[in-house]
Amino acid sequence: MSETRYLLPQRRNKTKGSDFFYGGIVENGIPRWISLKTKSYKVAMDWYNKMQACRYSPEKPQAKPINIESAADAFLRDIENTRRRVAGTVRLYQRHLKQFRNFCREKGIMSISQATPSVCSEFAQTAFVNLTAHTAKNKVTLLRQFFSWIQEHYGIDGKNPFKKIIVSKPKSAPRQFWTVEECEKIISAAPNPEYKCWFALMAFAGLRMEEARHLKRSSIQDGYIHLVGKGGKAAKVPVSAKLKSYINEYLTGLLNMPCPNSAIPLFPALSSLHVARTETLCKAAEKAGIEQRGKAHYHRFRHSFASNLLRTGRSIKAVQMLMRHENVTLTLNIYGHLLPSDLEEAVEL
Repeated sequence: MSETRYLLPQRRNKTKGSDFFYGGIVENGIPRWISLKTKSYKVAMDWYNKMQACRYSPEKPQAKPINIESAADAFLRDIENTRRRVAGTVRLYQRHLKQFRNFCREKGIMSISQATPSVCSEFAQTAFVNLTAHTAKNKVTLLRQFFSWIQEHYGIDGKNPFKKIIVSKPKSAPRQFWTVEECEKIISAAPNPEYKCWFALMAFAGLRMEEARHLKRSSIQDGYIHLVGKGGKAAKVPVSAKLKSYINEYLTGLLNMPCPNSAIPLFPALSSLHVARTETLCKAAEKAGIEQRGKAHYHRFRHSFASNLLRTGRSIKAVQMLMRHENVTLTLNIYGHLLPSDLEEAVEL
């Protein structure tokens, strides 16, 4: 049997739009390529050098055990600092990982190598008992990401222990939304001008809660809202006539405030909060006399913005661009909801 050789990493699917590196392994004169799950040339070469060192070393170096706690902390730092996920997403990752970490601690599992598929399957059986299919699916997806990150970051070969854990597909339910009239009533019932303008930015520009909350006074200029969106992507959103009236009303009140510096937060009180709670929105909706179709939450303003645009006949492409979605299908599947009255009108020829 001939010895195993290794080939320099290559981007083998670059013509198909993939930048991932593949490492070559030659056994018995037959080459095969494995994905290194990285787009970094340095990481790919580290793999190659490691394989070459193993090939020529008299003894195979023993890999140092990777501690689950340390790996989880490093993963969360990467999520927050490198991938620049918003605070709410980071807290969600922390909560899901905490449950898995506690399970491993109770079982005496300290290193990643001990987290075998059977261990992960046992965790799923105990942790997913009282969860909805949607929540369980999100948890599995996150833990798969965690182990994929470990394999890429630490150069570990092998299968993801959560790969074969299947969760039943959640039933898709229509997203609840408010009509334009209902949004206006809720905005009018806001406790102060700051909340009023904040609600309006979500309802009539489709901004996410954190995007709107952390705007600067200089973010709104020349008829556009300039912001840093999901994933740290810069974007600008046009200001409608309806939204402009809300913004002008709020900014007029700010002119009498000290330090009208354009670099300071647009919403000083809101931006200083650790997290914006939904109680304020729920109270405003109740005060406005809006019938609650499910629990009120800030993201419903964004659902409402897209759904109301589609209901008034705006093109799906325009709505996709305003929502800053990657593709039209996502916009149509998630936000293209109709009220019963819309269907009654649509059926008339």
